[in-house]
Amino acid sequence: MKNLIIKEINKSKEHFITYEQFISLVLYESEKGYYQMNDEKIGRKGDFYTSSSVGTVYGEVIAATFCRFVKCKLIEPIFIEVGGGNGRFASSFLSYCEKNEFEIYKRLTYFLIDASDYHRNLQQELLANHLNINYFSHLYELEQINNGMVFSNELFDALTVRVVEYSQNEWHEVVITLDEQNNLKENLVKIKDSEISDFLCRNNFDGKKGQRVEIPVGMEKMYDLLQSKLSKGIILTVDYGFTREEWDAPHRIKGSLRGYYKHELKTNILDNLGAMDITTHIHWDELKRFGTMYNIENLYFSSQREALLDFGLLNWLIPHAQSNPFSSEYKQNRSVQSLMMPGGISDSFQMLLQTKGMSTNEQFKLNELISLNEYK
Repeated sequence: MKNLIIKEINKSKEHFITYEQFISLVLYESEKGYYQMNDEKIGRKGDFYTSSSVGTVYGEVIAATFCRFVKCKLIEPIFIEVGGGNGRFASSFLSYCEKNEFEIYKRLTYFLIDASDYHRNLQQELLANHLNINYFSHLYELEQINNGMVFSNELFDALTVRVVEYSQNEWHEVVITLDEQNNLKENLVKIKDSEISDFLCRNNFDGKKGQRVEIPVGMEKMYDLLQSKLSKGIILTVDYGFTREEWDAPHRIKGSLRGYYKHELKTNILDNLGAMDITTHIHWDELKRFGTMYNIENLYFSSQREALLDFGLLNWLIPHAQSNPFSSEYKQNRSVQSLMMPGGISDSFQMLLQTKGMSTNEQFKLNELISLNEYK
C-alpha cells in the first residue's frame, strides 16, 4: 500500500496528494484497500464495534419501526441497506420480520449494498435462508425505488474528506507528501479548490490557531446518489457526528480524523496503511442541508439512545428474566441496557430520519409512529 501511495505522489505535478486521494487508496483501492481485505473488521476480532455487535435487539427495533410504517401504508415493504457490513443487522431485521410480521416478510424486498467482496460473501453465507434479498456492490447498480426505506449505519463517516488547518492567520489544505527518506508526511499548501473555501465560509469556520476541520467532499456525492434512487419514501441515517455548534468545542480543535486498529484509536493515520479503518465525525448540518437541496424533509433528529427509546426499545425488556447470565432473556436485557444506558454506545451516535415526496399528513402520521417513549 505504501508503494501505491508513493507512486501516486510521484505522479502528481505538485508532488503531493490530498487526504481525499489518500483515504480513497487506503480504504477503497480494489486489491489492497482496507475494505477489500479478507479480514474481520467488525466485532471482537476486528477493529471496531457497531450497534449490531451488541446483539439482535438493534436490528429488531428498526425492523419493528419499519413494519409499523408499512402497516400504516406510508411505505411499501421495500428496505435498502447501504453498507451492510457483516450482515448481522440484516439477519436481525429479517428474522424479526419472519417471526413477528410474516405477512410483511412474504412481500418484503431487501436490497443489501456493500462494496466489499469479503463482506458480501459473509452476508450471503449468514443470510442464506432468506430468499428475498438482492445483493449489490454499489448503489449505481440499483434501479430506482418507489416508496421504500433507505437505511445506513456508519456509512458517511467512512467516506473521503479533505483536511484543512488554520495557520499563520489563514486556512491551508493539509496534504500528503514525502520526506527525504521517502516516508509519508503532511504538508500545508494554499487552498485552490472553491468547494473547500465555500464550505468554510458557509459554515462560518473563522479559524483558530492550529484548528483542523475535515471537509466532507465524499458525503455530498454519496447522498446525491442515494437520494436519487428513491422516488418517494424514508431515508434513515445513523452515524456519529456533530452539529455546527458542537464543532467549536475546544477539545475538537484538531478535528476528528482518526484510525481504529484492533479496537485501539490511532491519531496517526499514516501508519498501518490498508490495515486500519479510517473515520471522521460527520457534519450533520451539511447532511441536513443536502436534504433541503433535494426537497427532502428533515423530519426527526436525535441521539441514537433517544431515538431507540422513541422507537419502542423498552418493549424488548423482559420482566423477571432469569438471572442466569447465559440465558437468552438475560442476554436480551443486557443488550437493551447497553443501547439505552447514558454514556453508552448509543450516545455516540445520532439518527436522522428524512422523508421524500410525502404529504404533510403522511409526515404527521410518521411522527406519531415514532413517539412510543411514554417516559418522555
